[in-house]
Amino acid sequence: MICEKIGMKVAVIGVGHWGIKHVDEYIQLGYNVMIWDKSKEKIKNCKERFDTVEVKNLETILNDKEITCVSICTPNHTHYDVANKCLMAKKHVFLEKPIATNIDDADKLIELSKKNNVILQVGHIYRFNNSVKKAKELVNNYELGNIYSVNFSWTNFEPTFDDIGIILDLGIHPVDIIDNIFGGNYDNIKSRGWGFRQKNTEFAIINYRLITSENQSIFVNIELSWLNPIRKREMVVIGSKKTLQVDCVNQKIFLIDNISKNKKEIPITPNNTIRDELEYFINSSEKNQSISLPYPNGSIAKHILEIVLNAEIENFDKR
Repeated sequence: MICEKIGMKVAVIGVGHWGIKHVDEYIQLGYNVMIWDKSKEKIKNCKERFDTVEVKNLETILNDKEITCVSICTPNHTHYDVANKCLMAKKHVFLEKPIATNIDDADKLIELSKKNNVILQVGHIYRFNNSVKKAKELVNNYELGNIYSVNFSWTNFEPTFDDIGIILDLGIHPVDIIDNIFGGNYDNIKSRGWGFRQKNTEFAIINYRLITSENQSIFVNIELSWLNPIRKREMVVIGSKKTLQVDCVNQKIFLIDNISKNKKEIPITPNNTIRDELEYFINSSEKNQSISLPYPNGSIAKHILEIVLNAEIENFDKR
C-alpha cells in the first residue's frame, strides 16, 4: 500500500550499503527523504543516485517536528547512541539489527520508547519474507510431522569488519527465523568460530536445542560464513514425514517426502521484504501501535540478542 501522505518527511541516518536501500524504498513510496551520515563520501554517493534527497545534520533532523519517522542504518556499535538520541527526540525509530550490542543498552532503548510512547521496530527482515511465512504455515499445519531438526546455511563473501563478528551480525537472522516459526526456549547453546583475515569471527557454527511450547525438542544447527562467495540463505526443516527446503533469497520452497524422496515446489509469490517492513513501520507509527504480527519490536529483538550473545565462542581460532 502506497502511503497516502505523499510528501511526508522521513529521515535515514546512515546511507551506506543498507541505508541507501531505505532511501530508495521511501522515495518510491512517495516520501521526502532527509539523510545524514558521518561519511561525506556516502552522502555524495547517495545524492548522485537520488538527487531529491536533502542532506541535513543530525541535530536538524532531531529538532524537525515534521520528521516523525527515522530509519537508523549506521554501524552496529553506534546503534544505541543514535537510537537513544532519536527516541529522546520522540521520533518513531526503525533500527536495523541488532537492537544493540549488549542487553543493558537494549533494555534502555525499550524503556525509552515506552516512556516517550513511540514505535521502536528492529530490522528482522525475514519476518516479512513470504517464503518464511509459508514455511511457518506448513510447520503449523503439521505438513512435516514432528520436527526433528532445523539447519541453516547463511553464507556470502564480505570484507572484514573491525567492530563486530559474524555471529552478532549475521547470526541474528537464522535465530530470529527459528523464534518466529517455533517460539519456545533454547538450551545447551554452543558455538565455534574462526577468524582468518581479522580478529573477529568470519566463520562460525552454532547449535542448540530448542524446546517448544509443546515440550518438543528440536535440534538447531547454523552455519555462518563471510568467506564463501556463494550467497546462500537456506533453511532445511526435517520432520518425521517430510522435509522442507527453503531458499530465502529467491523465495522458493520445496517439500520432500522422506520415504518416496518425491520433491515438489510449493508455489509462493515473492515479495519486496524491505518495502513491506518499512511500510509496516510507517503504518504502525501512524497508529502509534503495532498493527499485527510479525511486528519485531524491541522486546522481540532483545530476546533474539540474548540468544545470539549466549552463543559464546568456546574455541576461537585466529589463523
